[in-house]
Amino acid sequence: MPASVNPPLVHAVDVIGTRDEARHLAGELAERLGISPDVERMVWDEASVSWVCALVDGGRGRLTLAAPADPAATAADTHRLVAAFERGTPAEAEAFFAAARHLPFTATEVAAAVAELPLTSRLADRWPDKPLAGVGVLLTIHHMRDFLVLVDSLLALGVDPAHMTVIDKEYPYAHTHRVDAHLVHRHGIRVWRYRDLREGIEDHIGRVAAAGKHSVIMDDGGYVMPTVLRELPEQAGHFTGLVEQTTSGIRKVEGLELPLPLFSVAESDMKGMIESYGIADAAVRNTLRLLPDEKFEGQPALVLGFGRIGHEVARVLEIRRMRVAVFDADITRLVAAHEEGFLTGRSLEDLVRAHRPRLVVGCVGSRSFGLREARLLPERSFLVSTTSRNFEFALDELREGSTTVTDRGVLGTSYQLADGPGICVLGHGMPINFHFAESLSNRYVDLVLAGLAVGAVAVAGRDERLRPGHNVAATNAILAESGIVDDYYRLYGPAAGAGRG
Repeated sequence: MPASVNPPLVHAVDVIGTRDEARHLAGELAERLGISPDVERMVWDEASVSWVCALVDGGRGRLTLAAPADPAATAADTHRLVAAFERGTPAEAEAFFAAARHLPFTATEVAAAVAELPLTSRLADRWPDKPLAGVGVLLTIHHMRDFLVLVDSLLALGVDPAHMTVIDKEYPYAHTHRVDAHLVHRHGIRVWRYRDLREGIEDHIGRVAAAGKHSVIMDDGGYVMPTVLRELPEQAGHFTGLVEQTTSGIRKVEGLELPLPLFSVAESDMKGMIESYGIADAAVRNTLRLLPDEKFEGQPALVLGFGRIGHEVARVLEIRRMRVAVFDADITRLVAAHEEGFLTGRSLEDLVRAHRPRLVVGCVGSRSFGLREARLLPERSFLVSTTSRNFEFALDELREGSTTVTDRGVLGTSYQLADGPGICVLGHGMPINFHFAESLSNRYVDLVLAGLAVGAVAVAGRDERLRPGHNVAATNAILAESGIVDDYYRLYGPAAGAGRG
């Protein structure tokens, strides 16, 4: 007989909205559970003011809409949906909680996000002729609240939700399950997991091609086009263009012969000059949030990579009163770091041995630090990544070279090296600025999201300046012409502060 959970398991989701919105959301969830093949029946229990979920194998769960015990400690109009699994197997519990987490956002929550993203939310006003009506869109963008506003704008620009596909990168975002639920239950958009990337791409192409359309790729990390070119090359002609948000994504398509235009928001002047500091600041803030009892002031830190993000990370750590060293394999960047006053060296191993950093921040986007360097770290050191997925550190080497590897939950993974110190890889090596967080504030990321949509309109309209391959100069010109940077300046430039006391 399968083991039963003991004690009962509980999961709570806070939603913000009116009482009616919260009740409606809870009722929808109960209805969805009620038609699940694993559920025998859903019964409203008046005595406990909750829904009781009776499973076909005798297990039982319960849904209760509650209020926070201390309203002053939560946002106004917060309601708490509590899912309790009281009896059954671990597998049944996992299925029950997967459904319970799948909650769309309330209208109040969506309205708040729209207000925080004025550039992205008003894009349809720029193009009332719906320039995206003739294309499908395949998106691999971070699953945060801001993404939903971008999706709403793409729909308003003409994309049919039946011809939109979203790849869930499966990062542990703060609201990843709710974002998925909103896409599916409010818009009917097809969502595929990253682990099923190829199948998702094939499904998308089949649906959109059947409607006589081509598609635009909107990517964040170079996931789609390399897969198409390597595994589905005969399907590459389905896509009219690629809009890429990240430098790591640009690296992944380098060396590939692109048969379509690349609109490089990642390399644009707009993104480089405005967003990099925000990402660096979010990465450091989330690191400190995970390590509230550590003291980093006066301690040595090492930044790997002195590109746009690494440059800003080094500056933020310096402001936090850390002693910062920088390593970059590119000699020009290394010289730049030296001339800004950071400790540098031509050999990473020698630099680690001399500086003995307690905090190592990877900003390279490819394997930058392995077992050989980790052995030289002091006891209780921390590795932090700011780049896509878990490619920054040689985690396989660390595991093989350790006597003990411990999963420490939300904190990350600890490694006791066989012939070295005990270290901790925060967030299991995934990008720390997204680790159970929203990363940048919505108002900060607004300009970049709007830029992605501008790129989608340009490649869908087959702008004659966009040729197969990289188009950095054309990207900069099109973004400048769009007026979104002017609007950003009007919102947050000197005139925005006029009249403030």
